[in-house]
Order: sequence, then C-alpha cells, then structure tokens
Amino acid sequence: MSDAATLILESLDRVAEITDDPSAQVYERLFTEYPEFKQLFRHESSGELARQNMFRVTVVALLEHLEGKHSSLTMVNSERINHFHLGVPNEKFNRYYEVVRDTFQDILGDDWTPQTQNAWNDAIDGLVGATGGWQDGASGE
Repeated sequence: MSDAATLILESLDRVAEITDDPSAQVYERLFTEYPEFKQLFRHESSGELARQNMFRVTVVALLEHLEGKHSSLTMVNSERINHFHLGVPNEKFNRYYEVVRDTFQDILGDDWTPQTQNAWNDAIDGLVGATGGWQDGASGE
C-alpha cells in the first residue's frame, strides 16, 4: 500500500472514531454549496441510504485508484456519466471529492496534517485526471 493510501486510511479511521456517519456532514456541506443537488435524492424519503452508499463508493474508488486497480476508473467513469445525465456537470462531480476531503479536514481539526492534505489532494487529482475527460468540454449546464 502506498504512503498516500496509508495516510488516507488513517484519516478515515480517525474520522470514524469521532463520528458514526461522516456522510451526513459531507452532504450537509455539499447541499450548502449546491442546494440543487438535494432534489436528486427525491426517490428516497431521507436520501440517507443513497448518500451513505455514494460516500462509500467515493472512498473505495480513491483507495483502489491509489492501489492501481483499474476497476475504480471504470466505476468512476460510469458514475460520472450517470451523474451528467442527472444534470451534474463534470466540474461539480469532481468537486464532490474535494467536499469529502474538506469535511474530513474540518472533522479532524488539528489532527489533519499537511501530509494528509497532500495525500488526499494527490488521490483526488489522480482519480479526476484519469477519469475527467470522458466528454471533453462538456459542462452539462
């Protein structure tokens, strides 16, 4: 396992010690930034299960990408296309990964190190860079 993956896993573990469901805080932040996204969860009364699943898939994709598993790219590209057809343009899809990172940083406070920040940034940049060009120039707006 790479150093970045180890740091990300450590941050996940520390967040899990602090909060039972970090996805709730992630989506609170996402909906504050993009209130229009809340309506995408209208098929489930609370949207909680869908949000928890999307959060889990996001974290798994980042870790698998760091481990060199190409299946993560296929999954992210598929989700990118699905979300594009729901009205989520690429740049906002990409922003979700940063929202997860930023929420974790808030949760961990002083325990968030520059090395952890770099690990998350590198993981996000790598995954987004490997999957972000499926529809060059498309914004979905």
